[in-house]
Amino acid sequence: MRKQKLINALLYAVEHDNRIGRTKLLKFIFFVDLIYYNQRGTTLCGTTYIRMPKGPAEAAAFQLTSESNAYFDVKVPTANTHAERRAPGGSFRRNTYESYEYRPRSKADLTIFTPCERVLLWSVLQWMKFKKTDLISDITHYFRLWKEFSDGEDIPLEYFQLNRRERMYLEQSGLHADGFERTFCTGILPLSTEVAGALHPLNAERIATVEEVLDRFIAAYPLPALEIFYDAYLAWDDAYRSTLRHNPSHAPALATEGCDALCFVSHVVATHMIPAVCGEEQLQEFCNITEQRFNTRRDVIARDNPPSLPLDSDGRVSALVDMAMRISRDLACSESPAGRR
Repeated sequence: MRKQKLINALLYAVEHDNRIGRTKLLKFIFFVDLIYYNQRGTTLCGTTYIRMPKGPAEAAAFQLTSESNAYFDVKVPTANTHAERRAPGGSFRRNTYESYEYRPRSKADLTIFTPCERVLLWSVLQWMKFKKTDLISDITHYFRLWKEFSDGEDIPLEYFQLNRRERMYLEQSGLHADGFERTFCTGILPLSTEVAGALHPLNAERIATVEEVLDRFIAAYPLPALEIFYDAYLAWDDAYRSTLRHNPSHAPALATEGCDALCFVSHVVATHMIPAVCGEEQLQEFCNITEQRFNTRRDVIARDNPPSLPLDSDGRVSALVDMAMRISRDLACSESPAGRR
């Protein structure tokens, strides 16, 4: 799947910028993977990166952009020297090479990308569009993943994890890779894998430990910046707590779904895509649908796992069971900064 995402990301870039050259194409994939790795702990498109003079290059992308293939017609630059042109200041500049030119042989299949991934592709491409290639290359030279290796060496993917100073530099350069979504996704995804692999059912102590993590996430939720998604996030939290008790093997899928939705909304808000790309009404509708989906997930779990205690005539036992499932989250909400619902 990752190879298919790489191919379709390249097709997407060529479709939306038919003048894009090879260096920019390779940097497009690099920055998409760099941001995605810092939010999710893995890359979206690439698997092997090589240190090159103009910045990191994904190995498969390097091959795909070098010559015509099943996906692109590639016009390879010639080595003929062009006529000299006068540069600013009176000096002469000699253009030795033409640019690579690309024509897609098929349309990009965007259905293989989540909404979050599509927004990421769009935002990186827009960021690059009016920047000179040399400037984009210079930005990549700031990171340890380029500084600490020599040309031709493989770059271990763990070097894609930026430190605080590097993340700040990336933000100052105009790209977004930090925020609550990074804290949430890099915490909940490995935790969910661990939970799914544990002996089921989880004991009360293990559930309480995981719920402490969930409580910290709620306390750290960025209000009012992401208030538009807050109800959907709490619905996800309810569904996840129910999953812990009744079917922990589903925790990784639910965690991934929560990360996708959160990263999508966060990226739209952080990169100021409203209203240029996504209208506020559209974003609100997405959040409402997401909230309904997580509520449905919680309700299905409750339906399939009725309380084992007998119900009394007043329904008080049922109410107590429901309260017990939510009390940890409610306590976290009550301790959150003022202004939270």
